[in-house]
Amino acid sequence: MLSTGDVSDLLSVYTADALYLEPYNPPHRGNLLIQAYLKDWLGGKDDIAVEASRVIESEDGSELGVEWTISYTAAGRRWNDLPRASFFAFDEQGRITYHRDYT
Repeated sequence: MLSTGDVSDLLSVYTADALYLEPYNPPHRGNLLIQAYLKDWLGGKDDIAVEASRVIESEDGSELGVEWTISYTAAGRRWNDLPRASFFAFDEQGRITYHRDYT
């Protein structure tokens, strides 16, 4: 979804009461608010490229940690290989209940 900028399927990926935490903003609670935030955040970015460099999954598959980079064009400038890390927790159906991003 990040690479395409299309977050229309996000409601099926996150639970209705999911919590998304990221730097510089208050918590986003619920898949509708998470969708609105990510749509807005991606809105000014073009040519988005996301690359995972490390993925660590818990033995039972209920948690995931990812080191990744993002590159994009915004405001006439290219931003390359910005480092990020994300941590996720999933419910029994595989939907995200908790998402924490670090920059």
